[in-house]
Amino acid sequence: MSELSPRIGSGWLRATLFFIVSLITSQIFAGIGLVIVLLATGFDLNALSNQEEISNAVKGVNFLLPLKIIEFLSVMLCVWLFVRFIDRKSFESIGLTLKGYENDLRLGLALGAGMIAIGFLILFILGFLSVDGFSFPIISIILYLALFIVVSFHEEIMMRGYVLNNLMQSMNRYVALSISSVIFMSIHLLNPNVSFLSVINLFLAGIVLGIYYIHKPNLWLPIGMHLTWNFFQGPIFGFEVSGIETKSIIGQSIKGNEIITGGAFGFEGSIIATILIVTMILYLDKKYK
Repeated sequence: MSELSPRIGSGWLRATLFFIVSLITSQIFAGIGLVIVLLATGFDLNALSNQEEISNAVKGVNFLLPLKIIEFLSVMLCVWLFVRFIDRKSFESIGLTLKGYENDLRLGLALGAGMIAIGFLILFILGFLSVDGFSFPIISIILYLALFIVVSFHEEIMMRGYVLNNLMQSMNRYVALSISSVIFMSIHLLNPNVSFLSVINLFLAGIVLGIYYIHKPNLWLPIGMHLTWNFFQGPIFGFEVSGIETKSIIGQSIKGNEIITGGAFGFEGSIIATILIVTMILYLDKKYK
C-alpha cells in the first residue's frame, strides 16, 4: 500500500496513545482469557475475589501460555489498527520485513544465548553457582519455548516496533531509545522479587534490545536476542526469568551476595548481567552506527 501522512502528526503522541490503548486492551483481553482458562480447569468462579486462589490456579506454563497468546493477539490487533489507520503505513514498516531476516534473527539468537551462557560460567567459576543435576522435562521445555517466542514477538513489536519507531520520528533517536526503555522497564516492575539493580538492568535491557533498531529498523535481531535471553536463562540454565521460576534442564543453586548472583529475581538482577548488557550495547552501537 502507498504510505500517506499520519492522521496524528506527532510521533511521540502516536506512541503515547498507542501505549495507553494497547495496555488497556491487553488487560481486558487478558482478564477475559483468565476467566476462560479458569473455567476450563473447573475453578470456582465464586472465588474470583481471592487473589491467592487465582494465583495458585494459574501457576505454570500450561496456564501462562494461553494467557500470553491472548494478550499478544490483542496487542497485535492494536498495532495493526494504529499502523493501518493512524500511521497510514504498511505493517512491514515497523521492522518485520522478511527480506534478509535470517541473518538478523540468527545473530540475535546467538547474542542472547551467548550472554546468558557467559554469565552462567562466570558465576560457576567464581563459586557463586553450583550445578545440582540435570533433568529433561521435554513437554515443559517445549511449552516454555512457545511461551518465550510469544513474549519476544509481543514485547518487541509493541515496544520497539511501534513505540520506539514513533518516538524516533519526534526526537533524537538516543533520547527516544531511553524513553522507550523506561517504559519497557516500567511494565516489568510488578514482577516478583524486584530489586534496585534488577530495575537498572531492565532499563538496560530495553537499551540493548533497541540499540540495533535505532540504526537499522529491523525487529528480527531484537526478537532473537529477547527469545534466547529468556529461554536460556530459565528453561536451560535454571535461573528465574525476571523473578518467575521455570522448570529447567540444569538444576542449580546460587549462594553469596545477591548483587553478584541476582538473588530471587534471577540473573537479570546481577551486576554481572549489568556488565554484559552494557558491553553488548557498546558493541552493537559501534558496529551498526
